[in-house]
Amino acid sequence: MKPIIGITCLHDWSEGRHRQNDTYINAVSKAGGIPILLPCLIDKNAIEVHLTLIDGLLVSGGPDADPRYFDAEPEPGLGAVNPLMDAYEVPLIQRALELDMPVLGICRGEQMLNIAAGGTLIQHIPATVAKALKHRQDAPRHYPTHTVQVAGDTRLASMLGEGLLRVNTFHHQAVLDLAPGFICSAVAPDGIIEAIESSTHSYAIGVQWHPEGMWNESFNYDGLFNGFIEAALSYGSK
Repeated sequence: MKPIIGITCLHDWSEGRHRQNDTYINAVSKAGGIPILLPCLIDKNAIEVHLTLIDGLLVSGGPDADPRYFDAEPEPGLGAVNPLMDAYEVPLIQRALELDMPVLGICRGEQMLNIAAGGTLIQHIPATVAKALKHRQDAPRHYPTHTVQVAGDTRLASMLGEGLLRVNTFHHQAVLDLAPGFICSAVAPDGIIEAIESSTHSYAIGVQWHPEGMWNESFNYDGLFNGFIEAALSYGSK
């Protein structure tokens, strides 16, 4: 039986709709999972039902996180926030972690994983980090534009290998203070945290780049998605 993977949705206030990119769906399907989309609902019962339907949670990219969720005030450079997405994703991730369900966060998803577990964010990299790299590329979406150093003896290294990787990048926020129980498993040359993982959960990993946009290109990240699906399969068989 293939594991069912819940993928969080983008919510568009102006158009009143939920949506998601094919790349997330295709990456999960290619790795052997069955993807379903999770609409944003501010309802504890809905969150419980959503989590009973799935074996793993993929938290997707999207808009900036509201700094109120990490006890900060908005700073210049903060972009648009989506209150519905924040209000749904924070308790959803927290409950998934309580259940020890596998969680994979991508870009905003990494940031929300860190926030939900008790960490904080850099609200705008160019205003905070001296000599920062360009973290919002203008190259094609699948093309990697900067390197990250993957730390040895980490879950991420077991899936992608230790050492330098080239990644695509589309963000201006990043993890600042790691959540309790989390470690940095990859870092950019300018010091920006590019991947995090829990040392207390079976599988809770966040990456700042967009591996789902590279799965069908020469720069593929099959190992990351395969590892996630394996963890979800194990969770679902309990």
